[in-house]
Amino acid sequence: MILKVEHTTLFEYDSPIYETATEVRLHPAGNGSSGQRCVNFNLQLNPDAGVFEYTDFYGNKVHHFSILQSHKRVEIVATSVVETDPASSGTAEKNEIFLMDFSGESRYVHFDPVVRSFAEPFRGIGDRYQQAIDICRHINTTFRYEPGVTDVHSTSAVVMALGRGVCQDFAHIMIAVSRSLGVPARYVSGYLYGGGSTPEGRDEASHAWCEVYCGEKKGWVGFDPTHSTLLVDQRYIKIGSGRDYGDVPPVRGTWKGAASEKLSVAVRVSSLECPPLSPASAAISALSYPKLPASTRSTREPR
Repeated sequence: MILKVEHTTLFEYDSPIYETATEVRLHPAGNGSSGQRCVNFNLQLNPDAGVFEYTDFYGNKVHHFSILQSHKRVEIVATSVVETDPASSGTAEKNEIFLMDFSGESRYVHFDPVVRSFAEPFRGIGDRYQQAIDICRHINTTFRYEPGVTDVHSTSAVVMALGRGVCQDFAHIMIAVSRSLGVPARYVSGYLYGGGSTPEGRDEASHAWCEVYCGEKKGWVGFDPTHSTLLVDQRYIKIGSGRDYGDVPPVRGTWKGAASEKLSVAVRVSSLECPPLSPASAAISALSYPKLPASTRSTREPR
């Protein structure tokens, strides 16, 4: 598929702020191993600022910029065209030491007793791929999708206690369960094309899923516990991956000032091919973001 993504992030303030420093992880993966190719990427900023880029430890492309002068709004518009491969398969990990980073606890992934108990019925499944399918299906049928009950800081332990959450939460649960069984797993951020009846596409939201290392033969395989289809296919656009959400937030930054911040995010995914695919098995609801209190120095990290 050839998919176009328009991702707009708008920060608005009730009084001027200054010294904004921001990191953006919105460039689609496209090195071939991800099963997709980034055909085009464009990043527009308002106010205008010089943009620099680097590749982080996990191979994700990061853009960063600073706005030193006083301002009351920051708009970030990322536009991408991506070609996804319906026939792509998992990729083997050549660096075994690298797998260790995806095998233990991390900021959002905890091996608490509830997670270990949840994982125990899957311990006897010798085939990692089948084990991952079963874990994914169990999370999909056990947990309820409900926006607003968790936030960007919710850990796997919090979600386990609630039994509810959104795609980020379910990805963290599957990662926690897999790792507690000794299987490497990593968090993936990106988008899911849900189809649409018009050429303009339809409004979506950022999406999250996970990849589980299913051995040398199958390699890294994508699983989505939010949707009953379970497996990642050509409708998914991968942005980046890491140990958990903390490694790949779409936008992260700091600013100085005594102001309240209002954040709004709009994502539109459309197909440049005809006819469009049918909608995904479940709609991904737009996320809401609370206003931050006035502060002399604040950080921002949209979900």
